[in-house]
Amino acid sequence: MRRKDLVLYIIILILASMLLWQWISKSSLINQISQLQRHNSQIQLMTGIGHLGSTHLHADIKVYINGQAIDFSQSKYQLKNSLIHFEDKIGDVAHTHATGLTLGHLFKSIGIYFNNECINIEGKNYCNENSKRLKFYVNGKINNEFDNRLIADLDKYLISYGDENESEIQNQLNSITNLAPRYSLQK
Repeated sequence: MRRKDLVLYIIILILASMLLWQWISKSSLINQISQLQRHNSQIQLMTGIGHLGSTHLHADIKVYINGQAIDFSQSKYQLKNSLIHFEDKIGDVAHTHATGLTLGHLFKSIGIYFNNECINIEGKNYCNENSKRLKFYVNGKINNEFDNRLIADLDKYLISYGDENESEIQNQLNSITNLAPRYSLQK
């Protein structure tokens, strides 16, 4: 066998090995993707959350702690989750891109936790005590769903912690923007 032929056979063997390795790797990757898709479907079924793109909703939101509005336009609150988020440096509109998402999901995605008793922002708890209360309003009316509230298109949400009087609460309600219709598909 000539040396030229030997080199050619070695090159062909190497190329065949590389093709075989690519085919095996690709099959493995396809199996992993398929398995991830099955797990994702199971998670969606268990949680009631739809897939990315299953809806496109917007709601106006304001959160006050002891009379001070939280500024969600800061970069630390922007686009933290593809399913639900604040974006475009606008902190007054929640963008929802999957069905079944709640205000709890929105706030968890940015590291804020709340329920009917407490709101935790940046590691600090604000809980119902003495005259300071956590209040939740939907479209100007008191509501008891808090973190369980499913986000609905064009809703207006106010979360307020403190000892505000009715006039101060009304001012907070009036401060909620009306920006959601600009982004919504259902104007």
